[in-house]
Amino acid sequence: MAVDPKADYWTIADVAEYWGVSEATVRTYRSRGRGELPKEDRTFGRSPAWKPATIIGFDRPGQGARTDLQ
Repeated sequence: MAVDPKADYWTIADVAEYWGVSEATVRTYRSRGRGELPKEDRTFGRSPAWKPATIIGFDRPGQGARTDLQ
């Protein structure tokens, strides 16, 4: 399944698929709050959601990058 860049919002599953990581990894990025994932654009109940442009335009830190200095 390919994520739809024209969708209104992406879920954690969509972000994980787009980045090629597990959903657990995206949840970890979110819980750390160190700039590894942009703040969600909206929540539906307790579920975070992002506009595709937010994720596509996000400059992810590379593997091993220091994210605790921001």
